[in-house]
Amino acid sequence: MDNRFAQMKFRYLILWYVLAVGILIFSGITYSIGTGGSMTGFITFSQFVLYGVAILWLRRAYHKHDMSVKDLFKPIQKSNGIGKKALFTIYHLTFSLAAVTFIFYLFSFLLPDFLIEMLEDGDATQSFVSATSIPSFFLIVLVAPIVEELVFRGTLLQKLRYKYGNVAGIVVSSAIFSLIHMNSGMIGHFTLGVFLSIFYLQTKNIWVPIICHALNNLLAFSGFLVDSGSTETSMAEAITEIQQVGQYFGIYAFLSLIFLVWLAVSQIKKLNSKDKRSMETTEGVNLSSN
Repeated sequence: MDNRFAQMKFRYLILWYVLAVGILIFSGITYSIGTGGSMTGFITFSQFVLYGVAILWLRRAYHKHDMSVKDLFKPIQKSNGIGKKALFTIYHLTFSLAAVTFIFYLFSFLLPDFLIEMLEDGDATQSFVSATSIPSFFLIVLVAPIVEELVFRGTLLQKLRYKYGNVAGIVVSSAIFSLIHMNSGMIGHFTLGVFLSIFYLQTKNIWVPIICHALNNLLAFSGFLVDSGSTETSMAEAITEIQQVGQYFGIYAFLSLIFLVWLAVSQIKKLNSKDKRSMETTEGVNLSSN
């Protein structure tokens, strides 16, 4: 493992983000007051700006430590198993959707008012994506997977695993990855982060998690567009449908979660064993050379 990752300061990225968000909020308020027009275009622009901030931080951090982001990208090889990992990504998305549906099912009985707010937020997001389909596609399917994988798997994961080991690195980086999305799919974002981390550590090629992340986002984006063209249903009808099928989605999500936990644990154990053998080999070479 490269100890230069441990020296990278993520607090600067956080500071840059806070400043950028502050400037964007002020600019958005000024724009809204000055023009009185729709904020759709400005919101899209702001999202691109925030990803741009992450790219600038990556360039600065890698350059400061005599590293290159390009080194994270390697040619795709058959041994990377990209086909199997892509199929797994599709399966994982079904788990994520089932988990969200089951959470909605529980909220429909326990917190019905909160569920209505969540569904309304979902409708607003769907409308936004439909109204900005081209830039949203570019942002969600292309920009987000590349930038987020470089930050979370290519850099933060490496920093954390160097300091605390594979388990802590995978869990903490995936938790932060989930938290920044802050929506009803946080469980799915966390488990996706776990397996994208495993994919990267298995292959040492950032293209692999980027492709799987892009596939996940493409399918989700397509779902938004399909739903936006479907017949509108009232909020009461939507909740009734959730209550009719939610328990079945819950069973599927629970069984899938058991499988995902078992798979993640087994794969992390293999990674730990591989790292241990690699360290023993390196130590043996060093001893023999001395």
